[in-house]
Amino acid sequence: MTHVLQLLRIKLVTAVLIALFSFSYSQASELSPDLQVKLDVYKTKLSEWAKDPVIIKAVMQANSRKVKMNNKTWNKLSATDAKVKPFLTSSAGKKLFAWEQDKTLGKLFLRDKTGNLVAGSKKPAIFNIEKRPAFAKAIRGKIWNSKKPKADPTTKLSSIQLSIPVVSNGKEIGVLHTSIIAN
Repeated sequence: MTHVLQLLRIKLVTAVLIALFSFSYSQASELSPDLQVKLDVYKTKLSEWAKDPVIIKAVMQANSRKVKMNNKTWNKLSATDAKVKPFLTSSAGKKLFAWEQDKTLGKLFLRDKTGNLVAGSKKPAIFNIEKRPAFAKAIRGKIWNSKKPKADPTTKLSSIQLSIPVVSNGKEIGVLHTSIIAN
């Protein structure tokens, strides 16, 4: 009888583990087929955009400068503040703004090697994203995207986040980051 109970316990534990694994796996990516197609399209587009000479030059210049901004100070500034404008009106900022105009993207930001803003299509909610997965994965050479739509901190729109490394001479020097609007 004890042997039968042990077998039943093993079967029960196995069944529970399989059920938990199946549930976890199904929750890993909650993208609709349409949103997955959008994501795949923008992985290709951002990979091309990250190779643009204007983008690479902007990141290289930013990486050679001392940063005089932090998130606390940044959050107090309006989008029209004189300290914000250069990020939006630089050559890279203008290029990002033009690329974002297809209205599938909620934002488009360029980051340096430490996660600081280099340029943007609009003022981001956060100046430095060094500790966030959107930056931390991409700066190590990996394309990163969020697994399910959620409200973007900058646009407040339900979006998927996507980050692509910016590479120069075979080395990751920065990150191009966007949000793809879910609906």
